[in-house]
Amino acid sequence: MRRFLLGLGLLAAAAAFAAPLRPPDPELGRRIYRDGILPSGRPLQTACASCHRRSGFGGSEGGVYVPPVTGPALFQPERLVRADLFRELYQLVQPESYRARVRDPRVRPGYTVATLATALREGRDPAGRRLDALMPRYPIQDADVAHLAAYLETLSAAPAPGVDGSAIHFATVITEGVDPGRRKALLDVLEGYVRWKNAETRHSAGRLGSSPWYRDEFFGSYREWRLHVWDLRGPAETWPAQLAALYRARPVFAVLSGTGAGSWRPLHEFCEKTELPCLFPDTDLPVVSPAGAYTLYLSKGLTVEAQALARFLAEEPPRRLLQVYRDLDEGREPAKVLRQALPKGIQLIDRVVAADQERTFWDDLIRRTRPDTLVLWLTPGDTASDALGRVRQVFLSHSLLGEEIPTELRGKVLLTSRYRLPGHEEPLAYRVRAWMRSRRIERTHERLQLNAYFALSVVDHSLVHVVENFSRDFLIESVEEETENALSPGVFPSLSLGPGQRFASQGSYVVKLSEKGELEPMSGWIVP
Repeated sequence: MRRFLLGLGLLAAAAAFAAPLRPPDPELGRRIYRDGILPSGRPLQTACASCHRRSGFGGSEGGVYVPPVTGPALFQPERLVRADLFRELYQLVQPESYRARVRDPRVRPGYTVATLATALREGRDPAGRRLDALMPRYPIQDADVAHLAAYLETLSAAPAPGVDGSAIHFATVITEGVDPGRRKALLDVLEGYVRWKNAETRHSAGRLGSSPWYRDEFFGSYREWRLHVWDLRGPAETWPAQLAALYRARPVFAVLSGTGAGSWRPLHEFCEKTELPCLFPDTDLPVVSPAGAYTLYLSKGLTVEAQALARFLAEEPPRRLLQVYRDLDEGREPAKVLRQALPKGIQLIDRVVAADQERTFWDDLIRRTRPDTLVLWLTPGDTASDALGRVRQVFLSHSLLGEEIPTELRGKVLLTSRYRLPGHEEPLAYRVRAWMRSRRIERTHERLQLNAYFALSVVDHSLVHVVENFSRDFLIESVEEETENALSPGVFPSLSLGPGQRFASQGSYVVKLSEKGELEPMSGWIVP
């Protein structure tokens, strides 16, 4: 019997040994790389992407060189690429130690799963050299290394959808409810920029072979820009299906600029789900939380105006505050933010106004509530009433009023404004206006047009650093760096981004609307 049982045990052990191991799963590797979570659910010390970035192209962290870990970079023998060397040396101001490391001609064999495990556990590369001391040493099992390697092999290994051998495709989105004049103003700038860019590209490509040595590898990155206009019709709940159909018909590399009525959430969620960069749409209602990874905004829109107003009111709290808004996204959202951000002790009264409300509504409302401060998240057509003059302080949104403020409001109101103050024009604004004149583009809805130009120029400069590495994540990371380097056209006081930041402008003013129609600051730049 003992021999029989022993035989069964040996057979079972042999069967277990011969059973196929779980094949490497790139999705499990993605979770390890991006989130630092092992298949078991146990966390690593830190996610790989926190230093090597989501794209895998690395960069610098506190002046320390962080090498790329993309599939082509990791699993092939290391070689010197002059275009990459040029980009790393000159795109950022770096300490001498960083510049020395970039210049160091280290070559090594390509990684294998085994040598990757050695690098992660012991900090040695395939040539046996010690990795930087800042590189964590991970107690990671072989199976988990295999999952990670399977993901890294796919990381930026091929151009993203929307890029082919001759063209790079972009889209812009315009939703239902946008004024035809705004639509035309936006498209005139976008299409004019694309025509100009393509003419420049053809000129540069025609000089192939006559450039300095350090630019010869940049020619492979030249692509014609193709712009696709995605017009969304009908209710917002139908937009995701429309976007999916448009994307299936013509995948694009990124969505540039764009404008819409109401919340940007349907487009934001589509871009996050598709991992499609959506760069600097002109919207009053961006998605503030959760911020996401693929949508970059010019500002927090009406949300930051409401937050800044709450900070301003906290300095001299009103006794009774009446907040009036329309039952639309543009009214509900800032009203909710202000309600949540107001300091305790202020008596707040909320009222919703209908678009066709009788004029006597205002007289009756103010007589019943007797507020000393009135906040109106309304458009000019909703606010024309003599009753506004019977309240000590009246606040409106510069964004909702538009670029032309009604004359009947002058001398009566304060405004929340996330835009630059008058008299502080940036030189680039004059250059963009001259550029528009030279292309016979009519100046209408100027804030929209300047923002559209900024979005395209930042992407244009960012693609120079991407070179031939057409990775969407790499584009996002390059835009994060270039936003501050690019010249602002002056719609906002300043624009900048850092790793993981999604709002290029962070604050708002409170301004006074004088009798002459001039905006005078009543606060500094308020960053909530």
